[in-house]
Amino acid sequence: MILLTVIALTGLVFSRMAQDAYAANLGLGNLPTPFVSQNKVMNSSTVVASSVGHGPCGGCHTMDVMGAIMVAAEFGLKSGNGTMESIMDDSVSSYNFTTAKVQLQDLTSNLVVIGGPGVNQVTWYYNGLKYPDNSRVLPAYFSKFGNGTDNIYVVATNHYYAIQYDSQGRISADYGLVEVFNDHGRYVLILAGLGGAGTWAACKIVSSYDSWGLTGCAAIVRYRDSNGDGFLDQLAVVEQVSGTIGYFNVFAPLSIGVFLAALVPKLKVLKDKLTKRRLLAVVCFVLFVVVASQTTLTVLSDNPGPGIYTFKDLSHPFVSAGGLLNSTAVVASSVGHGPCGGCHTMDVMGGVMVGAQFGMDATGGSLDATLDDYISYYNFSTAQLTFSSLTNNLLLIGGPGVNQVTWYYNNLRNGSGFRVLPVYFDKFPNGTDYIYVASTGHYYTIEYDGQGRVSADYGFVTLYYDTDHGWWVVIASGLGGPGTNAASRLLATYKGWSLFGQSIIVKYADANGDGYLDTMSVPEIVGVGKSIDVFWDFSCRSPVNSIDWGTLSPGDVENVTVYVRNEGESNTVLALNVSGWIPTLASSYLNVNWNYSGTAVPPGQVVPLILMMTVNSSISGITSFGVNVTVSSG
Repeated sequence: MILLTVIALTGLVFSRMAQDAYAANLGLGNLPTPFVSQNKVMNSSTVVASSVGHGPCGGCHTMDVMGAIMVAAEFGLKSGNGTMESIMDDSVSSYNFTTAKVQLQDLTSNLVVIGGPGVNQVTWYYNGLKYPDNSRVLPAYFSKFGNGTDNIYVVATNHYYAIQYDSQGRISADYGLVEVFNDHGRYVLILAGLGGAGTWAACKIVSSYDSWGLTGCAAIVRYRDSNGDGFLDQLAVVEQVSGTIGYFNVFAPLSIGVFLAALVPKLKVLKDKLTKRRLLAVVCFVLFVVVASQTTLTVLSDNPGPGIYTFKDLSHPFVSAGGLLNSTAVVASSVGHGPCGGCHTMDVMGGVMVGAQFGMDATGGSLDATLDDYISYYNFSTAQLTFSSLTNNLLLIGGPGVNQVTWYYNNLRNGSGFRVLPVYFDKFPNGTDYIYVASTGHYYTIEYDGQGRVSADYGFVTLYYDTDHGWWVVIASGLGGPGTNAASRLLATYKGWSLFGQSIIVKYADANGDGYLDTMSVPEIVGVGKSIDVFWDFSCRSPVNSIDWGTLSPGDVENVTVYVRNEGESNTVLALNVSGWIPTLASSYLNVNWNYSGTAVPPGQVVPLILMMTVNSSISGITSFGVNVTVSSG
């Protein structure tokens, strides 16, 4: 008994020492640090709650993800590279029903945890943490009154905050909690509300933290109906909790797990040159030749005119030419609506990663986020969808079965009755969903293994300009939730792929047969018009900008291998044209040719070509040359 007492007291002393040791911890006034590091690297993962009841929690509404997208975009704006991963709470934590405890894996990333303890079991874990003296670790936490009503409690001031209602029983005010603390050297930011509106409000405050003067370790946010019309419309920070907090439990350290998604550094470059719409029917090589010295070759892009964007232009037009975020993320609602069923958070959590990347690509502005049934109305009598007044481009997350704005575009037809999208969802007579590529006639359906498990899901990302409304739309959607998540991930990591065209099919497959989808690939891309580009490598990751021919001497024949990709929508035949020799006498001594056989190049195919420069052995009196070499798509 004496030994147990000594141990308990020792634990108490160390736990209190730990609290004192964290006096210099970072607080809300330091945002976006540490979730964006001091050298501007994205240094966090967003934990989204599952839509299905799990552990001690109920299902989450996608409204919570909507708020997370705004936060991700803001943190992206303040970072220069890195990737914000989006993960489900029940994939990084497990609940033991016997012990009623949540076990976390030790992620190497800081965490941005979205949703209250009623839906997010990671929030539930932190909300219930106590020191050995039974005091709560968090200085502001979710609790319940004796009648079961939820509240947010601030320990230092003994203040309680609960959802308020008007005389008609409508919510007149919801409250959210913004709280940051240090957990074993990893920082955790909790953005949670008593209701979904409270969680959204907490996210909204953090997505515009520069405007709120946040300090300390926690803030209470109120979202209220200011004019009594039944709609919450006014945000306020009603209380801030001073100080910082760190949690160190010497008796129950977190179990060591595996970080599910390593950060992939990505250099931030705002490329204003992307305003050149690269619909390449012609690629021009400007070749400068110096005998007995280095020679350079430069690829110049053809500019077919304004208003044409492909995936080579990302993240334009969703980031404007001036560098401002210029889009609204549209998340599908969790509740059945219009022609659609309810959406799972898995379907839309990929939007967090997209928001973060678009933020990194921008220099200012903000990414709005909304639910699909907030900006559109479905008329059951006419089966037509109408939009509210919008000015931004749209980022649509989720397929036509859950997102009614995607449903609208998926079924949109031109004056001839044909679908306007080059890739769209449809159904076989037996009711099976498939993705159809109009230009090739290819079908993609969910695939199953011998045990009936999904072995491959498919999604697509497509760009479309809505002339009726005057905005660009990018759709990331899948046959199933994993397909949508893969499409979103492709869009979020576009710099790591060599993308082109206006529609991309993505495959998410089980590569090792263990029942888990783990490998992404791009089986098909739909190009635009007549378009080609030239690269150094077969994988088309390194565009040709210049060539070092080495030292050229009389009689030399120098070969350079390049790779030409057909990025158009139909077969193309290449042509080579050499003109504009400077001085004109150079054409008598120099020759540029290639080994192209004249075979048509199918859409998406890459062909290696050898460019050959021949120097006449009798060349004299000429020390420098210039020539235009044009490769065209016929």
